[in-house]
Amino acid sequence: MAGSALDAFSPATRGWFTGAFTAPTPAQEGAWRAIGEGSDVLVVAPTGSGKTLAAFLAALDELAGEPPPAEAKKRCRVLYVSPLKALAVDVERNLRSPLTGIRQESVRLGRPEPEIRVGTRSGDTPAAERRTLATRPPDILITTPESLFLMLTSATREALRGVETVILDEVHAVAGTKRGAHLALSLERLDELLDRPARRIGLSATVRPVDEVARFLSPRRKVEIVQPPSGKEFDLSVVVPVEDLGELGGSPAQEGEAGERPSIWPHVEERITDLVQAHRSTIVFANSRRLAERLCNRLNEIAYERATGEALPEDHSPAELMAESGAARGAPALLARAHHGSVSKEQRALVEEDLKAGRLPAVVATSSLELGIDMGAVDLVVQVESPPSVASGLQRVGRAGHQVGAVSTGVVFPKYRGDLVQAAVVTERMREGPSNRCGCPPTRWTCSPSS
Repeated sequence: MAGSALDAFSPATRGWFTGAFTAPTPAQEGAWRAIGEGSDVLVVAPTGSGKTLAAFLAALDELAGEPPPAEAKKRCRVLYVSPLKALAVDVERNLRSPLTGIRQESVRLGRPEPEIRVGTRSGDTPAAERRTLATRPPDILITTPESLFLMLTSATREALRGVETVILDEVHAVAGTKRGAHLALSLERLDELLDRPARRIGLSATVRPVDEVARFLSPRRKVEIVQPPSGKEFDLSVVVPVEDLGELGGSPAQEGEAGERPSIWPHVEERITDLVQAHRSTIVFANSRRLAERLCNRLNEIAYERATGEALPEDHSPAELMAESGAARGAPALLARAHHGSVSKEQRALVEEDLKAGRLPAVVATSSLELGIDMGAVDLVVQVESPPSVASGLQRVGRAGHQVGAVSTGVVFPKYRGDLVQAAVVTERMREGPSNRCGCPPTRWTCSPSS
């Protein structure tokens, strides 16, 4: 592969990559060349373009080619910051393949076998593991903005003194927000802790103006922007499962109003069940945890009734009252499972593994599965209600067809006529192409060691 940016890597890293992939994507080629020059880098590309590996492979190659520092507390040299715990878990899982591949390739070539440890620090990390991270930090630490702040404001910050590279994933999701301002301050605190500032590599969906995101990533240093032409294709449709939305109620039923107007929910639920059963793996996005739980429950009820020909016991909530407040007994988990922040860490991990492997037909989720998570088996995304924004809609639909060059297919179900108008506008904007607008604050962050 003459002239490729891959030529700069070690034989073991190059051998693993060429055995696993046909060729680097344009985002990967550009990122590796820019990273090789030593500058801060912002990689802007749509979902499914290999951005995560673009950032990590250069770091893995460096870690594999160098012995760990003699001082144990300076062993952590790569810090990865994710805005979502689920994304952090997914990245840790996805690193296993290149780590194993590089290790095996090194043995085959007669080179020393690298020992690269990966650790995670988030709100789900047990206390015992947190204490271990403080005394025996891994080579690569995966964390969230909030956990990074907690580490930097405690004795655990000593475990970050060896950091050389910081990878910020899904930068567009935090830039221009209060959470992003908080993260920017943490990054400045980290630089004050180090002998020299860490190199920053940002990964972002297509966003504008890109210069603002680059300034957020590294306000005091020049940032090399890698933004190859976007070739991502989306197949989007807005589906209204009834002839006239005006005759149906789409808002949650209020006490005393049940039965006054027919509900759209039975029609939506039946159509979603049809779509789920016609595809391999589906993610159904809802805009609230309550709706996600109730919709998941109802999809399982419908699947049970279709499979057995028998209705569930009468103590199950009817479809017309799906959005009404109150507890509902769940049907057997035949078709779908729920995923959101209130689900336990262990259950979320099981759901993600089953969905990624194609063992689970559907997951009903909130924004917990929205950002960057690689669900290779998913071939359809269903959005109930209009997406919160164009950016959110692109991220959610991008979970389907997450492979390089694949088409992402999404179906939007509006609840009522006003929601139909919003869904149509958002979907049309999504078809026009990714163009998330970011409003980053103009402040240049500085801090003193005592702050």
